[in-house]
Amino acid sequence: MIIVRMTIPLARFASLTALMTLSMLVRAGASEPPATQNHAPLEFYNLFELLNKTERIVVADIGPTEKGLTSLRVQQTLKAPESDPKYMDPERFKRAEALLNDNKLQLAPLPALHAPSTLKIIAGEHIKLPPEGTQAIFFLWERLQGDGGADAHTYNLSHPQCMYDAELLPQVKAGLSRPRSKADGMYLREFDHQMALRVKQREADDALANAKSGEVVLGFSISAIRPVPSMRGDNSFGVTAQIKNTRSRSQALYDGPAGGYGVILRAKGATEPGVVLRAVMKNLATGVDNNVLELTDVTDFATVSGNGGISKELFFDSKDYPILRKFKGAYSVCVFYTSTRDGQGMQLEEPVWTGRLVSDTVPISFTQLSN
Repeated sequence: MIIVRMTIPLARFASLTALMTLSMLVRAGASEPPATQNHAPLEFYNLFELLNKTERIVVADIGPTEKGLTSLRVQQTLKAPESDPKYMDPERFKRAEALLNDNKLQLAPLPALHAPSTLKIIAGEHIKLPPEGTQAIFFLWERLQGDGGADAHTYNLSHPQCMYDAELLPQVKAGLSRPRSKADGMYLREFDHQMALRVKQREADDALANAKSGEVVLGFSISAIRPVPSMRGDNSFGVTAQIKNTRSRSQALYDGPAGGYGVILRAKGATEPGVVLRAVMKNLATGVDNNVLELTDVTDFATVSGNGGISKELFFDSKDYPILRKFKGAYSVCVFYTSTRDGQGMQLEEPVWTGRLVSDTVPISFTQLSN
């Protein structure tokens, strides 16, 4: 039998799969992480977390699929369970190597891992396997059956981070050899990083949707002024966020391009949490790296004088927030502002405010739109 091994197609396949996944994760104008069967969002891990979570890491060729079980022809085992005979953890081996080098002794070769040559996997809803013969790196942690024999290991692939392109093998090996210095805080794919950020944003959105409104926080309060539907009649609308400083001394507030403003919309009489829409500067919505937006400068902070205030005009276009087109009837809207940027290390004359502000609700009405 001739086995054809493919490595290049997986890179294209993974990119296409990531784009398809991202396109399916749009709700309320922002992408969300995929959810499990109980609708809880998946957690995404940096490389250090992924290495710690994983029971077994292998480089393998994808074999045939029979009755929902896909076989993996293992070419290389990078990590195996501690219970496997002759298994040596890479970090322990690293410490032994350092000790031997200090004593100027010749280092013994790393013992080979005792691991099965074939594994079985079940691909879940978030994993679409590439064609048979493709080689990939598999991070396996959800074992479905015990060690009934060398070829009896079966794992469930229920997470997008269970499979990676074989081209990432050097980064994985580097992470295994030096977990803290090479793996901590680093993501193997930009897709993983973006999904991790979206998980955090969703958690923040949930907190906002359930936050108390109209409270004064560290001297600042926020109000929603004049929510006005657009004359286009497409459920786009504008609203003014007005922040007031209730203290007699000045305070600084982040007012840079990364923003921090948004709205929470709830249907009249609804009991479920509201829909959170975060405002994005239109000219920065595309083509600007997130890392650039996160950079702060002294000029990004505005001074709010004692007993004074600042206002921000917000506009939510249904072209950018397509969920607005689904709204109809009476709603309530409140504006919010959040910031964690404290200006540390910058020479600012006023103390910098950080925290979360949510306004009282005001009414707004949406038109029923035809599809």
